[in-house]
Amino acid sequence: MKARKHALAAVLAATAFGFGTPAIADTFQGTVWSLTYSGSPLADADPFHETYRVTLSVDTNGYTGSGSFLDQVAIKASSSLVSASLFAAPGGTSAWALAAGGINANGCSGSGGGFECANSTAILNSGRGVAINAGNGVGIDYSWTFDLTMNNGALITSVGGDSVKARFVDANGVKVGDLVSEGITLTSPIPEPETYAMLLAGLGLLGFAARRRKATTAA
Repeated sequence: MKARKHALAAVLAATAFGFGTPAIADTFQGTVWSLTYSGSPLADADPFHETYRVTLSVDTNGYTGSGSFLDQVAIKASSSLVSASLFAAPGGTSAWALAAGGINANGCSGSGGGFECANSTAILNSGRGVAINAGNGVGIDYSWTFDLTMNNGALITSVGGDSVKARFVDANGVKVGDLVSEGITLTSPIPEPETYAMLLAGLGLLGFAARRRKATTAA
């Protein structure tokens, strides 16, 4: 999968104003996945790299598979991914160990350029991860927030393709069903009301300035 610059121009324009909704993948065995980020890199004194805070979330309400737990998740950042850490995760960051690479039937695989895999540790249900909550109502059940550091200007996540992977296991921690393998294009979150107000005020000022210029020209 080829890395491209941040995204299409329209997505970049939307990101600049904080517009857009979280990108939702097609539901996978009834689970619904989303990726969101703040729209800008974290403050960093490093002139060669940027760090983005990206959140992977899942709604397990409609899960139709036979798994009891989600024990591993992975997101594809970029082939130029330099490092990654967890800012937040179910049960705390110590309940998950990061490994470079994607996921195969045996778990975090150590392969797959740009992927970062979070593997549940013994702290969380003896390594079986988070419990599936099918039928508990629509809404986000679990979220993992990654801090991803990459070269300046590199793609944050892949545009299409397999951007998100996850593994379901049974009560014994044995993989069941298919692996999640979904393509999500990262977008910025829905802006707060004050963001809309600021944007509208800015547009109003632009319109006022344009009218003044037109009136001056006519005079």
